[in-house]
Amino acid sequence: MCQGCLRKISIKKSFECIGCKRNTPLGQTCYLCAKTFFVDQLLIVADFKDPLVEKMLKFFKYKFIADLEWPISILVKKYLKWLTLNKKFNVFEEHNPRAQRAEQQPNRAVAAWPSSNDGPLLVPVPLHFRRLNWRGFNQSELLARNIADTFQMEISCEVIERLNNVTPQADIKEKEERLKNLNGIFKVLDKDKIVGREVLLIDDICTTGATLNECAKVLKAGGAVKVTALVVARG
Repeated sequence: MCQGCLRKISIKKSFECIGCKRNTPLGQTCYLCAKTFFVDQLLIVADFKDPLVEKMLKFFKYKFIADLEWPISILVKKYLKWLTLNKKFNVFEEHNPRAQRAEQQPNRAVAAWPSSNDGPLLVPVPLHFRRLNWRGFNQSELLARNIADTFQMEISCEVIERLNNVTPQADIKEKEERLKNLNGIFKVLDKDKIVGREVLLIDDICTTGATLNECAKVLKAGGAVKVTALVVARG
């Protein structure tokens, strides 16, 4: 993609709940959806209805053009800069109030999860090894590594693994079937990495949120205190 086309793409400046898609502050999961969704917050970089965004992501994911990681990463960084400057929200700082209160009052018994001073851990949504071998790269990992390198953040691509090579979510139309398709397919490999940590979960496209939700479910079961999902677009 040329610089001219890239400049034409606008970042998404609205926020929505991962479950019901209603507008919420900074994409926080609403009270009702929090009963079934484990993702605490959803950040969406661009609008999938933009033809350039749709074409770029489809070529990246289905035409196996790994070089598209570069323009997509530029778009992600533009969005993160906008979040910080215009919304006063730095995605690379911890935002767990209970953990922060415990740090501020170290001599008091405050009910809080343990926390890290290193900021959130970047975790890309994993592919099954067969699909990884077929595609040649994990698009979510490419994006996560680029973000981690730019902002000097800790990343781990071995925290969770995908156990089963199920039917691709894009081939399933019904929301309920998407949710069932992914049930129990992720497993935590390294709990020590995530206990007491906030996680920034990276993926390219979110549709129903089923994949992100299943990842967040096992991450929290493994000890993560908060999971924020960052995606390029929502289909």
